[in-house]
Amino acid sequence: MGNLDFKDWGSGWMREGQNISFLREGIYYYEKIIMCDLAHWEYPWHETIAALTDSGPEVPTLLEITQGYNKDTNLNYIWQLIFGIKGQAYIYVELPTDIHRHGIPKRPKPGTVQWTVSHYTEDMSPFHEPTFLTEHFLMRPEVDRIGLSAYNPNPIALPDVVLNFFINKMVTERIGTAVRGVLSPTEERFRKTLDELYKHAIPCRPITLLPVRMPAEAPAGV
Repeated sequence: MGNLDFKDWGSGWMREGQNISFLREGIYYYEKIIMCDLAHWEYPWHETIAALTDSGPEVPTLLEITQGYNKDTNLNYIWQLIFGIKGQAYIYVELPTDIHRHGIPKRPKPGTVQWTVSHYTEDMSPFHEPTFLTEHFLMRPEVDRIGLSAYNPNPIALPDVVLNFFINKMVTERIGTAVRGVLSPTEERFRKTLDELYKHAIPCRPITLLPVRMPAEAPAGV
């Protein structure tokens, strides 16, 4: 998958042969990446962002992942996505599209009180050299699309904000699941592999699909 090596990105992209896991509704899923393919798309912001004004959220229709897990083939589809920014705007992510990402418990979303929370800037992820600070994963059905918002902190309008997306389109084969120590391989040939993955005996990269959430205030006495 050498076409995904762009400058010093190589260590960030997931590759064929790697094992991955993710948690969904209390179930751990284990899968092996069997195919990867690079996609690239530049997204001009849909409007000029007026001075000291927010814009969005927008859900780019072209960034919808259209295929999910297929029981008949035992194949799943996952996108590993990063983006660079052109223009002096703050960019925010909603993923799933109704959940704001990357805030902190006491300030989960930006707003008129403070816009410098959960934001990405051109310095963090330049247009021509996107960084993995902006890494997100898309997978049907929970996170099939990504929502984007922007804020212009400048005293002049921004007419030319553009996002530069690179997407590692992956096909994975499901090895099995684990629920409180009960392992269920999808095929008998995966039983040993699933056991080794569960015991951390072979390498596996966990990925985060849904946000890590917690309340703004800790429970009393904790």
